[in-house]
Amino acid sequence: MTDPDKEQLQRDVERTRRELGETVEALAHKVDVPGRVKEQAHETVVRMTAATNQAVDSLPEPVAAQVEKARRHPGAVAAALIALVLALWAITRRNR
Repeated sequence: MTDPDKEQLQRDVERTRRELGETVEALAHKVDVPGRVKEQAHETVVRMTAATNQAVDSLPEPVAAQVEKARRHPGAVAAALIALVLALWAITRRNR
């Protein structure tokens, strides 16, 4: 075997190893369903946060201030919504 043939063979071996490594990496990513789900969920959270921030920025200032206040106290907002739902439920039950 001549020297150029050895070099060509070595390049082919290196290229094949690299391609095999890329294939194994792609298959490992494809098989990692929980990891892909987490990755997609993170991307969705990032997109939704950006969309929410953009929506809040487009609100009139007094409304935007109330939204920011609600963001800082989500428990209070949840409690108020639960109280409202219970009040509506009690009113509709009384009217039967």
